[in-house]
Amino acid sequence: MNFPIKTTALSTLALALAACGDDVADDPVVGSEMADTETAMVDEYDPMTRDYMLGDEAQTRRDAFDADAFRSEYRTYRDEVAAEQVEQADDGDAAQDMSEDEREEMTAASQERDTETNMRLRQNMTWGYLDRNDDDQLSVAEYAIWAIPLNPQHEAMNDQGQPELKAETINKAADSFFYYDADGDTYLDRREFTAARRGETFDS
Repeated sequence: MNFPIKTTALSTLALALAACGDDVADDPVVGSEMADTETAMVDEYDPMTRDYMLGDEAQTRRDAFDADAFRSEYRTYRDEVAAEQVEQADDGDAAQDMSEDEREEMTAASQERDTETNMRLRQNMTWGYLDRNDDDQLSVAEYAIWAIPLNPQHEAMNDQGQPELKAETINKAADSFFYYDADGDTYLDRREFTAARRGETFDS
């Protein structure tokens, strides 16, 4: 987790401001930058916190969404995540030969996970972590690993006695997915997922 880094960075900034005198510390621009720095280091956009206005074509694709197929695929990925061993970062020279994606994944894989679900915290979910079948695009279920809270509230049990997602939770995740599926291919590419991760708004 990034909390120690955040605390150190903000403490350093606060000391620097104190050294510059009260005039600088009271500067609204500097104060705003401090708040932005803290927010950027802690927050990850939560796509479940707003409603999405879909265009006609996006709504048509959304209406064709198969919730039952989604449940099955999502459950498979959740089970995979729960069974994964937490990887440790390798400080060896091999890291120098890694791609940017590989270095990002190595760092993210070594971060603390949710103790109940063994899922990574949302900010540590890399593209490679979410792209469970390695086809360089995200299905609704792969996207939902990021979009749905680590510990979603459960409404009922399925036939196997396992917890099921609420219909409301599934619908919200699907709404946000089809909102960000700009090219309409029912998958998210990296650019589209980046827009979702930033919480970009396209409503007119």
